[in-house]
Amino acid sequence: MTIKKILVVVPPLVKRKSSDIAYKYLDFETYRLITPIDAVTMASDLVQRGFEAIVFDLGTFRDNGISGLTVKLKKFCPDFVVLSNSILTFGSTFDVDGKEIFQTARNVLPDCITVLTGTHATNYPGKAVKEKVCDYSIKGEPELAVGDLIECLNRDINSIKSIRGISFINPKEELVESSDFSRIQIEDLPKPNYKLVDASQREKYFEFLEFGKIRFPETSPKYRDIMTSRGCIIDCSFCSVKHLRGGQKYRRKNLDVVMAEIEDALEEGIEEIHFFDDLFVEDDQQALEFAEALVKRKLKFPWFVAQGMPLWSMTLEALKALKETGMYRLIAPFESGSDRILKSVVGKLASVKHNLSVIRWARELNLEIIGLFVIGLPGETRQDLLTTLEFAESNSKIDYSVFSIATPLVGTRMTKKAIKEGMYEDKGHLQKVIKRTVGLLKTAEFSELDLGLIRTFEWDRINFSTLSRRQKYCEMVGMSLEDLDLSRKTSKEKFYYYFPDYKGPLSFKEFFHSEEMVLETAPNII
Repeated sequence: MTIKKILVVVPPLVKRKSSDIAYKYLDFETYRLITPIDAVTMASDLVQRGFEAIVFDLGTFRDNGISGLTVKLKKFCPDFVVLSNSILTFGSTFDVDGKEIFQTARNVLPDCITVLTGTHATNYPGKAVKEKVCDYSIKGEPELAVGDLIECLNRDINSIKSIRGISFINPKEELVESSDFSRIQIEDLPKPNYKLVDASQREKYFEFLEFGKIRFPETSPKYRDIMTSRGCIIDCSFCSVKHLRGGQKYRRKNLDVVMAEIEDALEEGIEEIHFFDDLFVEDDQQALEFAEALVKRKLKFPWFVAQGMPLWSMTLEALKALKETGMYRLIAPFESGSDRILKSVVGKLASVKHNLSVIRWARELNLEIIGLFVIGLPGETRQDLLTTLEFAESNSKIDYSVFSIATPLVGTRMTKKAIKEGMYEDKGHLQKVIKRTVGLLKTAEFSELDLGLIRTFEWDRINFSTLSRRQKYCEMVGMSLEDLDLSRKTSKEKFYYYFPDYKGPLSFKEFFHSEEMVLETAPNII
């Protein structure tokens, strides 16, 4: 069989789970989309190679997504079905293996070839193939490797083993697994062609927005994510980017290529852009060059860096230049209020002093400020946790603070350290809880309860103590005050779901200074 037609399937960003309290009440937690950059880039490469390829996003369905997929399979009749999810979404489908998707494809088209890419294929190489979920899997960056695989299948099946990152079963029923990762030179990536997304689904990206999330497009629902680079120059202890990218170095697209992609988006009616990068810029000079390129082409539009702006690269001059091109929100990965944690535990380049300057500059420029903090890191003390809280609380110029509990993800320095030191023994639980709302690590310095009190009650008190702060938050994330009240209630219900017997102070600061014993029982995380 010669492969001619390829269906690139995107799994839902979130999936309804009856065990999750939030999904019982909060509709916006269940239905939301982000731009399928990886899938569209892959399909664009396939079209350039002469194949017929389209992207089908299961996340655009409120219900019966598999039924919709069945209809598409019968109508399009692909020879080849590949699952592609963004490796940076950290959603509930973060480790999806595609079992239901591939089984549906095989039921409709028994001879179609199935391929898994993304986080599961990278974190657990060969597992889905060995379990006969799919025919092939590719770890690492798959956008170009999928095309290479198809060309090998069409020309010389024996050459498949030369593809980096590939896993498959050979004629002897043996699992063949590449020791390397699939890699790309960023200049080889095609410009994403969003007309390859199933026509009936395109408008859904303007409807299923990330309500209640810090990436919500405040100025217009007609937004698009654009990726300008790959990789990062640092290796934060809790971050899996280096692992998922196969250890590749930081790579940036040529600015002319980025500007062309921006111009295409604006011409197609896009009104707001989010830059969805591992690392947007590595120094202030690159930030200034980016702003200069926009000004030169007379491009101005609302935008922000969705994954967090690298703070060490920010100066007043750089922030001012970016603001003048339309940047309106600074998502700031402060991570901690302790220099020791930033340097020795996380591995950041910025300091607390510099971060305080960034807050001052951003407020002078009237930029929205969203602060990102990570709590519960191996090596962190309860005093460090208190210092981080005081940093967030004392800086009232921060419009909203996110307290994410450090979650052990496959391949991170933090996870390796935790397992080595016996802080986290059950490897089977890795990535079962991705939303970073439940503590999975317990050390001699802090407990899951400490982290739960911060994540629930200090988060609530610091962010929502006044009506003006609640109103500002709702404006930024597209919620009503009623939605926010329900979200806050749900957060507290979740706390008591995990800690049903807790009767102590509803403040980590009070708990910190109390003599009350820490609960010894870990929460039921699954």
